[in-house]
Parts: sequence; C-alpha cells; structure tokens
Amino acid sequence: MTFIPTASIDRRAVALWRRFGLRPAFDAEALLDGMDLSLLWQPLDEPEGTKVLGALKAANRTVLLNERRLDELEVSLGLRRFTIGHEIGHWVLHADGARSGTILLPLDGEGRVWCRSGSSQRVERQAEMFAARLLVPWDLISERVPTTGWAGWPFVYELAEAFAVTASAMVVRLEELNLAHRDVAGTPRSGRPIPVGQTTLFGA
Repeated sequence: MTFIPTASIDRRAVALWRRFGLRPAFDAEALLDGMDLSLLWQPLDEPEGTKVLGALKAANRTVLLNERRLDELEVSLGLRRFTIGHEIGHWVLHADGARSGTILLPLDGEGRVWCRSGSSQRVERQAEMFAARLLVPWDLISERVPTTGWAGWPFVYELAEAFAVTASAMVVRLEELNLAHRDVAGTPRSGRPIPVGQTTLFGA
C-alpha cells in the first residue's frame, strides 16, 4: 500500500475548498455533484462484528450509503456528512492509484471499497483523515478555539453544530490539533493534557 504523507492529505482537502469555494457546514451532497460523483442508497452487507456506513464504487463514480443504516444516517447529519467525506477521501486519494495498479484497495465482489467503522486498514485511516480535514479545516477551527479557559461538552457541541459534524468527530479533531484534550473523567478541556506529575507554573 502506497504511503500518503499527512501533508499531502491536507493539501488535497484544501484544494477542494478552494476549487468549490466551500464554507463551514457546506452541503456535502452538492460537493459530490460538483465532483461529478453520484450518490445512491443501497443495502450493504455487514460482516459479523463490523458496521458499514457507506462505500465507493470508483468504476462508475458512485458513493453508496448503506440503506440498512438509513435511520442512523438520516437522523445524524454529521454522521452522514462524515461518511460522504470519507468516500470522497477514497476517491481523491485512492481511485487513480487503484486504476493504475499502484494502490490495492480492499474491494468486495462488486468492486466496492467499504467504509467500515473501526477499521485499521491504512486506506480507511487515510480516508478518515481526509474527511476530518475536509469537514473541519485546521485554519478555520483554530481561529475559533481559545487555547485556554474553556471546559465541557457545550463548547464542543457549539463547534460541531457550526461545522455540521458530530460532537465525537469534533473532539477527536480538536485533540488531533492539540486544541483540546479529555481529562480523566472524559470532559473536554482546552489545550494539551498536562503530563502526569507535571504542575502548572503556579503549582496547581
């Protein structure tokens, strides 16, 4: 599997923002239209122990959403947008390589690469990283988040609503950017965690 540097994933997500003039909470389905990608609801099998939200069928430029998860994806706009962003990630990062043979995608019998939750496969992790950067760009989120002085889920939910993502996706993105951490009780707090045994400047 071809290694894709994080900086390259960042650049490709930024390129879509510039090309399509995107804004926070942009219409992900309209972005598919702009990229000449189709969207189709279709029942997708879920092997035991897995959760499949979507898939990409690159051969006919189609993003599939799992009809078996219709209620879940319809109720949560953030989850649906992240799933679409994930499949766009596969298209941007992997489709050309798959066609040329330089990237081997884990395809099913119908030529679909599935979006499986919790997958450790490199292509899945790369698509997740792309989706996070596409939906929550670092420059736009960093200018909204104070480096100190906030704690609790309400602020995370406020940000999640502004970018139309789930709160769980938002807090993971904030942690990735070192803009937040979760304390031992699981409460989001500003900034990086203080290493165990280290005190603040004032000894707190």
